Amino acid sequence: MVIDRCVDRKMSTSRIESTSLVFANIKSRLHQAISQLKHIPNVESITPVTGRFDLVIKLKTNDPEKAFHAIEKIREIEDITATQTALSLHQMSNASEEEREQPIAFALMEVKGALSETLRKLKTFPNCVEAHVIPGEFDGVAAFRGHSPKDVLENSVEKIGSINGVTASETLIAWNPTISESRP
Repeated sequence: MVIDRCVDRKMSTSRIESTSLVFANIKSRLHQAISQLKHIPNVESITPVTGRFDLVIKLKTNDPEKAFHAIEKIREIEDITATQTALSLHQMSNASEEEREQPIAFALMEVKGALSETLRKLKTFPNCVEAHVIPGEFDGVAAFRGHSPKDVLENSVEKIGSINGVTASETLIAWNPTISESRP
């Protein structure tokens, strides 16, 4: 998903469009849960990941009521045991319309200091697709793509610690990108 279209690869940020990310845990029947998620309005993408969460679900809406209804529908799925929702307060995107592809890694970050500076620095990472400032346990989340998880880890995710103000990070790797689903 592209939050803002980048023109001539210049940094683009926006407060107009909004994205919600739902981090979910599944007790069993992952494929069945994904199938049900595909039918929920405003679900843009579903990515199975490793780590403390089983899925990263991206909602595309700037309407809080639509996001709330989508999250309610997600929580009604029997196999989803827990969710954590992060509403993007500020975001940046590096991808043009032609470059959109499913991320293969997500980095959750705790940041002390200027969040806009963290976004600016993430913009320089070669594999960073988009990044969001979010409220809650983490201050930011960034999505990365690349030829392989190793490529993303070595060329981008490992460099997050070098960003001034990032005090902690946690990486979620897409474990089966062929299961990942994006909706047009």
